[in-house]
Amino acid sequence: MSHRFLCLLLLILLSGCTSLSQQECAESNWQQLGYSHGQQGYTYERGKEIIATCREFGITAQLNEYQASYQQGLAVYCEPENGFTLGLRGDAYNGVCNDTQFRKAWQEGNERYQFEARKAEIDDRLNNINWRLQSISNELASDKPSSSQNKELRREREQLERERRDLRKEKALLPLLNKFPSWHFEYEL
Repeated sequence: MSHRFLCLLLLILLSGCTSLSQQECAESNWQQLGYSHGQQGYTYERGKEIIATCREFGITAQLNEYQASYQQGLAVYCEPENGFTLGLRGDAYNGVCNDTQFRKAWQEGNERYQFEARKAEIDDRLNNINWRLQSISNELASDKPSSSQNKELRREREQLERERRDLRKEKALLPLLNKFPSWHFEYEL
């Protein structure tokens, strides 16, 4: 019974992400909803799809109010500072902003994100390699491995040492390959 309840609850929560309930449709402030959708970077089509569910309840959305405030919210979303932040978080560019500064800022933020993500991948792999090399050393130092196991462990150690050397070189070159963003933001307090 509880499994069924959890599934139903999950279904309700997921459906809330893509449409409005009857109560939400009845109480909607179309201007506020349009502004919110624009500020979140929804495409206009996605917003229209969300509010289209209100027709199922006999409620007609005020698309003129929605669209005007959607454009205002979208103007806030399309600020270059927001583009840089979205890129830095690794969020995808959804193409709703027709502003080259926004796109450039997103791209610079995304390049920084990619740089940091690759650096973290290298660090994780180096940690795994170091752990495995230590394990191989311990196995070779013990009297347990047969000559064929011994040969296999030494071959694996050589491969891991080559990989570690290559990863260290790549990590050393990453700062030279990364173009750090030229954006400088000043905030007034």
